[in-house]
Amino acid sequence: MPRGDYARLSTFLFAFRRRIAGVIVLITVNAGLAVGPAFLTQRLIDEGAVPGDTRRVWFLGGALLTVGVVAACSTLAERWATAGLAEDVTARMRVDVFEHLQSQSAAFFAASRTGAIVSRLHGDVQGVRDLIARTLVTATSALVTLVVAGTAVLVLDWRIAAALLCLTPVLYVITTRFGAALRELTQRRLDAVADLDSMAAERLSQGGAEAIRLHGAADRETDEFRRRVRRVRDAAVRGAFLDARLGACLTVLLSLATSGVYVVAALLVAGDALSLGTMVASVALITRVYGPLAALPACRMELVAGTVSFERVREVMCASPGVRQPEDAQPVPGTSVAFTEVAFSYPQDHAAGPASLGPQPGEAGHDPTRPRRTSRRALEAVTFEVPAGTTLGIVGTSGAGKSTLARLLTRCWDVDAGKVEVGGLDVRRADLASLRRTVGVVAQDTFLFHTTVRENLLLARPHAGDEEIADACRTARIWDVVERLPNGLDTVLGDRGVRLSGGERQRLAIARLLLKAPEVVVLDEATSHLDASTERAVMEALQPFLARRTCLIITHRLSTVHRADRVLVMEHGRVTNQGTPVELRLVDTLQHARQRS
Repeated sequence: MPRGDYARLSTFLFAFRRRIAGVIVLITVNAGLAVGPAFLTQRLIDEGAVPGDTRRVWFLGGALLTVGVVAACSTLAERWATAGLAEDVTARMRVDVFEHLQSQSAAFFAASRTGAIVSRLHGDVQGVRDLIARTLVTATSALVTLVVAGTAVLVLDWRIAAALLCLTPVLYVITTRFGAALRELTQRRLDAVADLDSMAAERLSQGGAEAIRLHGAADRETDEFRRRVRRVRDAAVRGAFLDARLGACLTVLLSLATSGVYVVAALLVAGDALSLGTMVASVALITRVYGPLAALPACRMELVAGTVSFERVREVMCASPGVRQPEDAQPVPGTSVAFTEVAFSYPQDHAAGPASLGPQPGEAGHDPTRPRRTSRRALEAVTFEVPAGTTLGIVGTSGAGKSTLARLLTRCWDVDAGKVEVGGLDVRRADLASLRRTVGVVAQDTFLFHTTVRENLLLARPHAGDEEIADACRTARIWDVVERLPNGLDTVLGDRGVRLSGGERQRLAIARLLLKAPEVVVLDEATSHLDASTERAVMEALQPFLARRTCLIITHRLSTVHRADRVLVMEHGRVTNQGTPVELRLVDTLQHARQRS
């Protein structure tokens, strides 16, 4: 096990040092109390039972009972403190990982499998919890008990203590041989679990399940799932067999040592070289010594597994955010928008996240021998300006780069060249919270959470009242749909809003935008799922809201942006034409006339 793994784990646990120290104190007290009955038993036999002193017997019997009660209370306190410590460490780590993931750019999530991320957040963090709650506590308890009980055996009879010491080097050799194999198996098992979680998260989502049904691929997907389950099963069985082999070796070794000590102690008693009470106490202490001797190798194996889980969590925490906020970040000073010679390419080959979160061997998309490809530029030398309070229409075919403009404006991605400005401030120098308060986007593929209509809308403004929500829904022409739902605003929409149609989801997203009330509005194919009459009604209702704001309307259809102050036409990542809606409609009419002639 690399020392760096333990060092990094120790650094993380340093924040809990006082509580860890308290647990260690309780463990030490418990170890001392566990040894006490052996000495009391020796006195009870040698000073009470053998001489026939009944008063001494009653006194020492009461002392034994008292020690047992105190030990029970101390053990209860230790368990309570340990459980609280482990859960707090787990909660802290989960929150830290989640917060760090929230700071990642879109590139990170584009490169990573959702199931693999969730596996780190849940399964691997749970592995760290087990490391704290079980392994570290058991190891500390075993070490303290071994020292205390070993010292007690030495005090009682040095010959028995010397016999016990002979086991130490043998145990070290055995655990060292098993440790490396366990680390490899643990890594393999965790990777297999992440692959399984990733597939389950995709295939059991509403969209994934529907795609499988539509293409009649249920049998193929079940076979693939069965293959991944088998990988998890095989890794778990190999780990269990390795653990069983270690346990068998320890059982044989400790049985041999125990029988040897018993024989030696009995011979010493027979030769009057050892008192009966000392023999009974020594035998009792041997069980206290052998328990830790048997537990420590298993603890070392569990420590290997726990540190593997910690390193997998740390791998995510070490992933640097692709979009960083500068230390001297400034609030957005205005609402004008300008793109100047902007060029951008989406990253290729999962370059933005840890390799272990991307496709793994045997999965589609994983080919380490494939040369890295250079992607076609999504945008090339794009320049335009939208004065504050005006509306710009952006039209073009699919793949022209229109939606990329919205992502760069909100810094979901950063430009490769050129600059994007809001209010005259380069967005790379802007405070991210201020930028995202200023700019609001309704995307074509509306994402709704698996919660109520109300909670989905309150994402935009957490403290909005029911009347504000209703007004926004009426403007977006979705209130009548909400009222017809079984529980109105408190209806749970299902995975990605499956209870609503595509057009209804888009109108709910528009209502969410109205609640947010940003100063810069981007409608990215926001009405593409609506029929013509509903689209006209929604856009008419939005006019009073949009009239006071800087607005970018991205669409395939020139008719959608007939009210825009200016329109850009994009093809293959470039601006190929621009003008007023009337000018561009005239150009479009002339082109169609030429084609017909």
